[in-house]
Amino acid sequence: MSKSSPIWQGAEPPEEISYLKEMVTHQASVGGALAALSAAALLSIPLGLGIGALPLLGFAAAEAIAALFVPSSPVFQESVNRRKRLARREKARQHLIDEIQRRLGDSAGGHWPAYNRMRQHLASLRQIAENRKTSLSQRDVERLDDATVDFLGLWLARLVMQDRQQSLDRGRVERQLRDIQSQLPNVAEPADRARLEKAAGDLERILLRRESLWSRATSVEAAMLSMVDTFEELYQRVVTNPTSGDVSVQLNDAVERMKVEEQLDLAVEAELADLFAPQRKAAAARRQAAG
Repeated sequence: MSKSSPIWQGAEPPEEISYLKEMVTHQASVGGALAALSAAALLSIPLGLGIGALPLLGFAAAEAIAALFVPSSPVFQESVNRRKRLARREKARQHLIDEIQRRLGDSAGGHWPAYNRMRQHLASLRQIAENRKTSLSQRDVERLDDATVDFLGLWLARLVMQDRQQSLDRGRVERQLRDIQSQLPNVAEPADRARLEKAAGDLERILLRRESLWSRATSVEAAMLSMVDTFEELYQRVVTNPTSGDVSVQLNDAVERMKVEEQLDLAVEAELADLFAPQRKAAAARRQAAG
């Protein structure tokens, strides 16, 4: 079972959108208001304030009529939603890139070549989608763009897991566990025995988590390789025959294969939770201020 939302969407809960507010603050509305003010100022000089107010009244009437229809228009709503999705995606992308670069330093290796190749293929597919003869849509391209950000999320989670693996001295933990286990038969005091048993249990859990961490890191690496291979395969198919009626079917199949399994997705989200915590707090503060 796979989750329908990209990994990086856990970074910030989706905001509630007021389409009326989006219409009022739209560039066309702002431009119309400025034009009406300019016309009013020009007319009021020779003709007085009464005539000068007509452009403002006309703009207000037009805006009121537009408010009855535009905010509920599916076309307008989709344009707003697309802009919001783009902003959130690019914000998450930049945050992930910054965190990855901070861990890798000036290294140009790692998975950057694979990521850059995915981005180049995406740019080509976006141009193909603009051709009306293909069934590949801009929304389809967005879904692939989500996958490129998911790739960064997987990579960062892998780096975090690697840091945790390197920070744990397995040999030291095992020696401590053996020492405690060797002492237990000789401890008669119940309180002392309970403390030693608790310490032994804690050390055993640390070792189990380390083993689990290794398996999760291996799964993340495999998911990244699969994502790159699937992206490459889809690109070659679409470029070879962009007008094929099977493009949408191929894309849906590719997106499903690039989705991260839910169990691994939850593990990745847990690894990235602390990194995205500042974003969540900032988003909550913005919503509280707006509300």
